[in-house]
Amino acid sequence: MKQLKIDELMNYKFLSEITSSPSGKKAAFVVKQADRNGNRYDSWIYIVDFCTEEVRQLTSFGAENHILFDDEDTILFASERTKEDKAEKFAEKTVFYRLSLKGGEAKRAFQVPFAVEHIRKVSEGVYGFTAAVDLNRPVDEKELEEYQDYHILEELPYWENGAYFASRFRRGLFLFEEEKGECRKVTEPLFGVNDFAVWGKNLIFTGVSYDRLLPKTSGMYRYNIEEGTAAELIAGDFMRIGLFGCEGEGNGESLPIFFAGSTMDRYGSGQNPDIYVWEKGEIKKAAEYGYSIGSAPTGDISLGGGQKFLVKEGKAYFTSCRRTKGQLCVLEGEKAGELFDFDGSVDCFDAAEGGFVMVGRTPGKLQELYLYEADKRQCRQITFLNEEVLRETYIGELHEAGFTDSDGVDIDGWVILPKDYDPAKKYPAILDMHGGPKVAFGNTLFHEMQVLAGEGYMVLLCNPRGSDGRGDEFADLREKYGTIDFKDFMEFTDHVCSLYPAVDKERLGVTGGSYGGWMTNWIIGHTDRFAAAVSQRSFSNWLSDFGCSEIGFSFDVSENGGKTPWTAPKELWQRSPAAYADQVKTPTLFIHSLKDYNCPLSEAMQMFAALKYFGVPSKAFLFEGENHELSRSGKPIHRVRRIKEMLKWFDCYLKHDGAACQSGNKE
Repeated sequence: MKQLKIDELMNYKFLSEITSSPSGKKAAFVVKQADRNGNRYDSWIYIVDFCTEEVRQLTSFGAENHILFDDEDTILFASERTKEDKAEKFAEKTVFYRLSLKGGEAKRAFQVPFAVEHIRKVSEGVYGFTAAVDLNRPVDEKELEEYQDYHILEELPYWENGAYFASRFRRGLFLFEEEKGECRKVTEPLFGVNDFAVWGKNLIFTGVSYDRLLPKTSGMYRYNIEEGTAAELIAGDFMRIGLFGCEGEGNGESLPIFFAGSTMDRYGSGQNPDIYVWEKGEIKKAAEYGYSIGSAPTGDISLGGGQKFLVKEGKAYFTSCRRTKGQLCVLEGEKAGELFDFDGSVDCFDAAEGGFVMVGRTPGKLQELYLYEADKRQCRQITFLNEEVLRETYIGELHEAGFTDSDGVDIDGWVILPKDYDPAKKYPAILDMHGGPKVAFGNTLFHEMQVLAGEGYMVLLCNPRGSDGRGDEFADLREKYGTIDFKDFMEFTDHVCSLYPAVDKERLGVTGGSYGGWMTNWIIGHTDRFAAAVSQRSFSNWLSDFGCSEIGFSFDVSENGGKTPWTAPKELWQRSPAAYADQVKTPTLFIHSLKDYNCPLSEAMQMFAALKYFGVPSKAFLFEGENHELSRSGKPIHRVRRIKEMLKWFDCYLKHDGAACQSGNKE
């Protein structure tokens, strides 16, 4: 079998936005693929007919998204197909096209003067959509060019990952009437919308209004389209409202609204939600759930969004990370659980005639569509768009390597063996750690890890305490960073070394991103057992991160039990990897994106500067124009280069003597 190469990523097809027709007999979805020459992702619309199981490509321009069914045989989508479709300087525009499934070319339908984020059909010729609005934007167009040179900051967060400064930016909810060509904003200026749904003659939306600090809580509201009035259904200071759903044919208060809600009373802002229902003016808890909702095991072979929560025939359906799988779950009566056992991860889904259609990942495979037939209680693959990509390519199996730690907690873990593995030989190994920390690895394909295995490395991965999929108590890492999680990682490494004598203990590497980057920084300051490290999109100092990260004022405070740099400076410093940088001996590569405002550049550079100062071999590789999502949705060439730099660093220190890494870069 051939070795998986880094740039095979260019051939992957990424599926998203699965959307069923009104009858549920067919569905449209978006397929994206890297364009190496343009260093971007092209996107096309495909259609699948569930009666014939025919799958065909509908569009070929390569710039289609935001799909919805205008009727059973007509699709509406956004695209930029002509010069006229592009917005003028300092302006925004989204142009929509209609395409008949009966044949013919797509025809320009209408445009709106905003960068649309989500759009839904309300009634014939009427659509609801969300778009970001800059409240600081000058009204006088003559001032717009000068406005590009300054920023006004008045609140927290003051910037947003990948979007630069975002103070006084709000996601607004709009109605568009095609016949009149008019947009009407239905939310107040300072209100930020999280999501919305159509509920008969109403729009239901969630979000919160704020003027200084973005609250942790959010509310639910109803906008009566005919009357042009808004009403509060759930107050904005009661709980955190997550995903929600309602049946569109509802009118007034006749049908319930189901939603994921967390009171954050026991485990802070990271507390998993329960499922609630709003009906006829009353709120009640429909079921205690205790797992995350709208989640899936992490990976790097998904790109794009899609539906993760819907209500059908009085039942709520949603995706959820449960242990090491991403399942489609259902609320029936007062019980919520898996609809069926999906071996892998459901990334998004929609209702189909007689069941559900899903974008899914299964062990050893790239994304495909799967159809669940309720009457047969069977799920089967119905597309094979990625079938040829990895044919005759070595994809390492995830060998179970779970164990019980010294505190008696069972930890899920796996080992990916290198290509042409020979147990009589010795191999370098890399501990690869996920972000979050409330994230989980699953049993699905991870491109980065398979590349490392193809290059002759044993890859170690596990879900330590703090991970998702195991409930609140397991995930609760508040005031415990660098303690129980560090212990689990080290004991897991010990366990794998005893399980596989082929691991060369003198050639161990460690890497991770976000929380995994934090943990990489922590590990190298607390042990010298690793011969090389790659710290990605990391943070390193709870004191500085508070004011520099977009989530510092909320996430950091919650994770440290309410402590701030002013109430517990010494304690926060002692909990920071940067405090132990003077003890690091491990050669470390720092990979970071310049538009990462979740874990800002200053956090990685503190560690890099310290290592340089103390003479530790180190290097920083920074990506222009990328953000916190570099490894998952960054520009294709950048994603390839990122893994190449990782591999180069590990090869130098785990396969060679490190001299090649230091040439021209003397410490």
